[in-house]
Amino acid sequence: MAAQRSVANPENFGRLWWLPSRGRGNGLSDAGWAPIADVEAFIVAPLLAELRIAGVPAHAAPVPVRPSQLLRGRPASGARYRLWVGTSAYSRAEDLLRVRIPALSRATA
Repeated sequence: MAAQRSVANPENFGRLWWLPSRGRGNGLSDAGWAPIADVEAFIVAPLLAELRIAGVPAHAAPVPVRPSQLLRGRPASGARYRLWVGTSAYSRAEDLLRVRIPALSRATA
């Protein structure tokens, strides 16, 4: 017999219920999380900081590279992170990212 978990109250399971374990957050939490964008590794820290200031819970974790991507010559230096945000602040995150990702990419490239 397989063990079952109730998902009636997912907030009881904590952040790892939703998020990849190999990542970092901005210290804010939420009851639910959703992926919003894949970003370059060099803008993760400033994005997490800006999302924190805006009151948006955020978490970033490395995007796994599949062996087929390596065979196609994807450069190893182009590390990407998947950015997750709290669902209660998803629309605020969209607004902030629409403006800040291009600006951070230009400033740090």
